[in-house]
Amino acid sequence: MAKCVGCQKTILFGATKVGDGAYCGEKCADAAVMPAFAAAYDATVVQSTPTPLPSAARTGPDDALLVDREGTKPGLVIGIGLLVALLLSFGVHLAETGIDRQLRSINLWIVLPIGALLNGALISIGFFAAIRLLDSPPRMATYAAAAVGAGLLCWLTFVASYLTMTDDNGTAIREVMGFGEYMQVVIEESQVMLGRSSRSATTVGSWGYALYAVDCLGFMAGAWFVIRAAGMKPFCAKCGRFMTRLGALMRSSNDPTAAGATLKSVHAHLAANNPQRAVDALSEFGAKDHRSYVGLSLECHGCPMCKDYTAVTTVNLAGSRGRREVEDAGARFEGNGNIGLS
Repeated sequence: MAKCVGCQKTILFGATKVGDGAYCGEKCADAAVMPAFAAAYDATVVQSTPTPLPSAARTGPDDALLVDREGTKPGLVIGIGLLVALLLSFGVHLAETGIDRQLRSINLWIVLPIGALLNGALISIGFFAAIRLLDSPPRMATYAAAAVGAGLLCWLTFVASYLTMTDDNGTAIREVMGFGEYMQVVIEESQVMLGRSSRSATTVGSWGYALYAVDCLGFMAGAWFVIRAAGMKPFCAKCGRFMTRLGALMRSSNDPTAAGATLKSVHAHLAANNPQRAVDALSEFGAKDHRSYVGLSLECHGCPMCKDYTAVTTVNLAGSRGRREVEDAGARFEGNGNIGLS
């Protein structure tokens, strides 16, 4: 048995080890590590001669497309996204018909439309591809068009099933009842499982309209998440294109003092627009994995044309539930230059 270095409690099992010390848990370990890390960061003084940034003038062979990006590209994104969404919706409908199971019918706790979220995300792949391929970050009009389109496609699934469904005798449903009556029957006669047994299924009745509204919202939310993910990649406004990922560097150590000093050095070099010196400083720190308690990460994206870059540093700590990021300990920098990072 060991004693916690922080609170002196006896540790029977599951000690959190930082260097030569053992702690009873993450709370005690953090209380010992973070003050030393912060003190070393504040005390470290790094001299880095600033590298001047080039002129912000737009350069490159695709300058003629910069005005186009402000005009027709957003419209092309919406057009391509809606067209692909329509085609994928009918493809999903055919697949669901073949397996006699609707993806949108998968709900968690009845009111969480997991299936509708997946469906909305799936049919929005065209938006994602168009945003990235045309280098056109999403705007409010993109989100609005995707949301409205997803809501309409949620309704069009009823239209598709109405036009293709037949009864047990092979008679087309559209010859037996009108579309409004068909929607009413499908919505009000749908069943939900309130337990694990098939006997627990119950007809929703008029509550089906509320569940249908939830499904529509699920379609819209799924589309929103996909478009949001497409636009999260760093964008170079100078050249009008998304940046490419240059790479990431991860190091870890059980020495919080060395970690704090290293992070201060990395930040100082990045602030002076000396990215390669920042990479070299982090490369010399700790081990190449994140097995030790204190982890430092540097991830960079760059524009292949003008060499502008973004560099994001993060600090994370090990724990029983996996690594967790330390809020407000990292930073984001922008600059211009070549970075050797893998």
